Amino acid sequence: MEEQKPIQNDTNNPEVPTTEEVTSTTPVVEVTKRSLRVQTWRKIQEQSAGVVVNGIFNRIPDFVDNQKAAELLAETPEFKKANKIKVNIDRALDSVKLQVLAAGKELYLPGTRESNALYLKVECPAEADAAERKAIIHVQDIQKSRTEILLENKVKFDLVVIGSCLVSRDGYRIGRGNGFADLDIGLLIEIGSITPDTVIATFVHDLQVVDNLPTNLFQKYDTPVDLIVTPTEVIRVAKPLPRPTGLFWEILSERRLKIIPVLQVLKENEEKAGKIITLKEENTDVESSANKNYQRRRRPYRPRARRSETQSERPRRKRQPGGRRPRSTKSKSEASAAEDNKEDAPQKQNKNKEQQSDKPRRRRQRQGKPVSPKERFCVKVTNIPKYIRVKDLKTELRKREVNPLYITWKGTRGQLGKCYLHFPKLELSTEADDDVSSVLKSLSELQITAGEQNETCVLTTELIKFDAKAELAKHDEAVLESHSSQRIESVDTTTV
Repeated sequence: MEEQKPIQNDTNNPEVPTTEEVTSTTPVVEVTKRSLRVQTWRKIQEQSAGVVVNGIFNRIPDFVDNQKAAELLAETPEFKKANKIKVNIDRALDSVKLQVLAAGKELYLPGTRESNALYLKVECPAEADAAERKAIIHVQDIQKSRTEILLENKVKFDLVVIGSCLVSRDGYRIGRGNGFADLDIGLLIEIGSITPDTVIATFVHDLQVVDNLPTNLFQKYDTPVDLIVTPTEVIRVAKPLPRPTGLFWEILSERRLKIIPVLQVLKENEEKAGKIITLKEENTDVESSANKNYQRRRRPYRPRARRSETQSERPRRKRQPGGRRPRSTKSKSEASAAEDNKEDAPQKQNKNKEQQSDKPRRRRQRQGKPVSPKERFCVKVTNIPKYIRVKDLKTELRKREVNPLYITWKGTRGQLGKCYLHFPKLELSTEADDDVSSVLKSLSELQITAGEQNETCVLTTELIKFDAKAELAKHDEAVLESHSSQRIESVDTTTV
């Protein structure tokens, strides 16, 4: 009997046994796609064969010597004959995308979840250098260097390159477990973008290749491969396996159609043509790798106990990282002096309070906006009903091309309200008088239509001048007294 090797703990993957060593009483772990993925990810991690950018587990792993594998793929006859090549979006396939652009071939990528596109065609100038090509394949905005290909504009691919977690030399493939690659291949077969002449290739590390895989793990929707490329060899499947015949709607749920909008479009087109499509009733995926024990557990919310008054008066002490309170570094003499200061502290506080009580209290008053030295005159507007707002007045002033320096809005007191329009100071000349008269003329017959019922009211205007200091003081007492209790609504002097 072959001796079983000990399995190391893997806290990120609960399906892996957590025992340090396997004994005769250890239960046999059932071989599943998930367990084979976990073994492959762990093997890549232990042998440092992965490029750890976003991690290795639960994804199509990026691997070392990736560029060598891409160069081997570019030298194959399948690649050289191909003109239209579709490559999956995985990071491990970036070097393949660069080889396609460098060879001047048409590169296609999967569509996004925000559009109804089947796939995206990458637009790359022929004179682009390596740095520009790299920037183009990593662009996030599909409006840049991308063209959406819809159902009515579909194309036929010569070569399709997909990523894998594990692949056998006879063509069986295991992906990351979410089923999107298999669903994409089934969709392309359904619409005719993948034909029997299309080569399906995968791009992996040597550690991801095995001689064979259990055939009972694979279903009718699983995608086999025709070509396997690693950093050291190119493997051509001697006897190609049968591919999926297209989409299997009965195993798709509404959730999948919402994630991939083009599926919904295709379903509607098929139903218009008379085809009856029945979806899976349960809202699940084709292959769900989510384990209940693997999901992140959240601690239940527990409200903190309210501190009593005696506890709230005590100063909080800083705790060390281990949870222990820091020990006091003071000597005994310093500690005793600190105790004496604590005893004297209440007496000092009472003394300070007595000294503060002797001082006269100064009540802080809000000061209004001071009279601007640029202010020359203002116009008093009265007869303002309740339903008129300051924005309604500003709108009417803009229509009449009246530009006050600012507005003092008094609002309504009782039934009717008032406000003051403050205008800039002008030189004492005939032009100044003409300007005042033009403002008054513009404000004559001032009417505003507002409110829920679009009521129209006529406002009354009155001129107030500041030619003498006495009048200015009088205005300061009578008009600007409201600044201490009312908010001032500023008006732009150029746009009103």
